[in-house]
Amino acid sequence: MKITERLKAEHGVFLYQLDQLEDLASRNTPMDVLAAVVETIASAEDHHAMIEDRVLYPALVQANGGEFTLLSEARKEHVEIRKLVTRIRSGIFDEHTVCAFVALLREHLEREIHGVFALAEDLIPQDALVRMANWDVDHLHEAAGAPRPWAGAPEA
Repeated sequence: MKITERLKAEHGVFLYQLDQLEDLASRNTPMDVLAAVVETIASAEDHHAMIEDRVLYPALVQANGGEFTLLSEARKEHVEIRKLVTRIRSGIFDEHTVCAFVALLREHLEREIHGVFALAEDLIPQDALVRMANWDVDHLHEAAGAPRPWAGAPEA
């Protein structure tokens, strides 16, 4: 499996969850329930975005020979999504804020699927995309700044 395939599959799950959240927001669901659903989606999407930011995007910059508009826009969207999540986490929000989160994240996911990931498939060799998605190696955890959960304490 290539990293682009893994990320696309996650996008599909997020898109389904966003449809459900949008439905809840349209039915006068209590704000604490909406906040909990946003938190569930946002915490998973934040980890997902971290993999993009630290693994896929740098590989794309290297393959392209530098930064490019599509990628810088995706990075900016990650920041804007986090701002909306922070606002919702603060408790000072309404269903319109939730709908803005849904719309921005949905547009972002679609842009990555049809733009960023398609470009990655064109620019990055297939074997490299497969290596980036190999969860049996340590580089993903290291790139994400997370300890390897299966590793014991470091040897002295």
